[in-house]
Amino acid sequence: PEVISGDMESAMAVELNPWVEYEFRVVATNKIGTGDPSTPSRVIRTNEAVPKTPPANVSGRSGRRHELVIAWEPVSEEFQNGEGFGYIVAFRPNGTRGWKEKMVTSSDASKFIYRDESVPPLTPFEVKVGVYNNKGDGPFSPIVVICSAE
Repeated sequence: PEVISGDMESAMAVELNPWVEYEFRVVATNKIGTGDPSTPSRVIRTNEAVPKTPPANVSGRSGRRHELVIAWEPVSEEFQNGEGFGYIVAFRPNGTRGWKEKMVTSSDASKFIYRDESVPPLTPFEVKVGVYNNKGDGPFSPIVVICSAE
């Protein structure tokens, strides 16, 4: 943090993550040395915000015939930015228009299985996974191509 002059009675903490609990302490320093830190402040939670971090490493997994198994690394709690966090799984057969979207409401989910008896084995799909919370929709991961199960 920035050094604050000795005549200041307050300071503003900036660039804090949304929806994270913080405690603050003050440490005084002069030419003689540095004193002990103050007792911690009460716990303060920053406001919620729309999530800004999409899931990483979206990929396909093996599954049963007529299934498209989509997997990803879950977004850690510190980047969920609010309550009601979940995932939006979007997919479409390669080369088609219009995305099918399915909501996954568990914040620690790491896969989604789409079943469709009309999907032939090894059909390529474009897939992306986005995030949302009570404040709104966040970004999607980059699009990857994965195939339905054999």
